[in-house]
Amino acid sequence: MDNQWHIQGALLDDELDDEELDNVLMYVVLLGFIFFFQDINQQVPRRRRVRDSAFSGGGDYVLDLINGHEDRIIENMRLDVPQFLLLCNLLVDRGYWYAYPSQRVGVHESVALILMCLSHDERHRVLAEQFQHSTETIDRHVRHVLRALVRLGRDLVRPRNVDDTHPRILNNTLLMLWFRDCVGALDGTHISAWCRAEGSAHDARILQETLLDPGSGFPMPPQDAAYRNMPGFMTPFRGVRGTHHERAAKALFSRCHALIRNIIERAFGVLKKHFPILKGPMQNYLIATQNNIVLACCALHNFLRDYVPNDEYFNKEAANEAFADAHIVGKQVQMGQPIDMSQ
Repeated sequence: MDNQWHIQGALLDDELDDEELDNVLMYVVLLGFIFFFQDINQQVPRRRRVRDSAFSGGGDYVLDLINGHEDRIIENMRLDVPQFLLLCNLLVDRGYWYAYPSQRVGVHESVALILMCLSHDERHRVLAEQFQHSTETIDRHVRHVLRALVRLGRDLVRPRNVDDTHPRILNNTLLMLWFRDCVGALDGTHISAWCRAEGSAHDARILQETLLDPGSGFPMPPQDAAYRNMPGFMTPFRGVRGTHHERAAKALFSRCHALIRNIIERAFGVLKKHFPILKGPMQNYLIATQNNIVLACCALHNFLRDYVPNDEYFNKEAANEAFADAHIVGKQVQMGQPIDMSQ
């Protein structure tokens, strides 16, 4: 009886030993897996992000430009450091943009990427690599900052001193004969747009629709020959008829008219030098975004006019303008009889 109990007890002890052995083996296997995965993690480097670079993000890149050589930020953004910071402050202080548009992108970075986009006609993939963001993030901030610049343009792009004669006309005796009350100039299309719709609209039709809009607030500037003469608008003479005096007077008027109107071509020339994206066509943008690009560039152009007086392109155009005025200032016409502007 004792032996039977002992055997039964021994069998029970053996079963317990087997269970303990199984538990030990299970622990050993688990520890093996743990050490194996730790070894794998140590040997295989962690996968880097697709857009990793020396800079942890676009914010560091912008800080490097701000704190670096002054020529770097000018070459990349067309603005020096004080002007760049002033532009950012204007957008934030006037409520057109946010100090922190998103969790990872601040106002300085978002404004910097749109300036580089407009100043160099950079593709969004290039900007994504430069600022270490996805193309979706770049596209979103480009569109949003464009809208902010368009809102700023309402403050910067508008007629100034409409009731006064422009100094360029006031200081030129010949121009004062016909353009004393001139408030501006009107010329044809200078920026190519791209859209899928076919067809076109004549300049005169666009002007007529603008004038019929009571809310447009459009002034009455002189215009080129693509438009027709009407009250408030003066076009150059298409043909020269009449007496010798009348022909000479009309030819002189047309030259002076071209001299005044050419300021539009020179202004758009400077605009495209600052922002090559306007040389177009802008095929990678929807038509609404193309409109905002043009308006944003005009706002930045006037910002440069106000806050960057020694801009290289503005100085060159001022010299060309002075030369053109000096070339025609000596010409005079004896006004024996008035010119018939209806011809």
